[in-house]
Amino acid sequence: MKKILTIFLFIASAIGSNAQVKKIDSSRLVKPIINAKVKGQIITPTPPQTNTPLTTSVSIIPSKQTATGMLYVPPATTTQTPNQPTQPTITPAALADIVITNISFSPNTGNTYAVNYTLKNVGTAAVKKGLLSVQGYINGGAVGGGNSTSLTTEMNQLLNPGESMSSRNTFSTNGIIVGNAYTFELCVNGMKSNVGTASETWVGQQFSELNFTNNTIQSSFTIPPPPPAPADIEVTITKIEKSPVDTASFVRIYYTLKNIGETAIPSTASLSLQSRVEDTDNNPSTFLETACCGQATGEIL
Repeated sequence: MKKILTIFLFIASAIGSNAQVKKIDSSRLVKPIINAKVKGQIITPTPPQTNTPLTTSVSIIPSKQTATGMLYVPPATTTQTPNQPTQPTITPAALADIVITNISFSPNTGNTYAVNYTLKNVGTAAVKKGLLSVQGYINGGAVGGGNSTSLTTEMNQLLNPGESMSSRNTFSTNGIIVGNAYTFELCVNGMKSNVGTASETWVGQQFSELNFTNNTIQSSFTIPPPPPAPADIEVTITKIEKSPVDTASFVRIYYTLKNIGETAIPSTASLSLQSRVEDTDNNPSTFLETACCGQATGEIL
């Protein structure tokens, strides 16, 4: 009643001043009563706050995380396909790799030649020397091959990475024309079939290698003409007569010298002659003696 009385007194005071008349309705809300005869501004008092809750539709939006006053955007992550296996790192296997170097030729016999060569292991693993074999070809035709070493004590020795060994093989020169140029090819760790054709393949490999494309080497091969034959002096006696100076003791022998060899005898060469006189009955008791000696003169033979 104290609160209502105060409001009532306030209203009565207002009416007495002829400013504005207010009344209270049953809901206890103050409504203004406008007096048309009173001029002035109508003041509508602020309604008192009540405990009636306001029905308001509020959407609550969760707050975003912030970092130093800026919106935080999480980094994009790579989505990994489930059950996707991880690719392992494959380490190449350690293998030998043989190359041929320093090829050369030398006569061996009348109808064979020797091919000299060096094998080097440029791979990452050792290989037994007994597994190293070579095959030779002349203009695509096989001409012989074999192990790279003839020493049985070396068969199980290792040719380690970076090491080299020298060897030689012989091949026949039958059918090779002297002076003609041929292509000689040497292969290691096996031989080839259908050499020089599109179907050329390796066969008979003894071990795996890192690289098979460097297993051959080619070289020009020519059998040079034989050297000229040495000088060969042929003597022909043309006449024998008694010496006109001393007919009782000496005779003169006339002869001809001919060089039937292929090498000239220079004029500065020393050419000495010696003759013997024997009887025809082969009786030592009747042997006469050695005839005179002398120096041949004349042109180059």
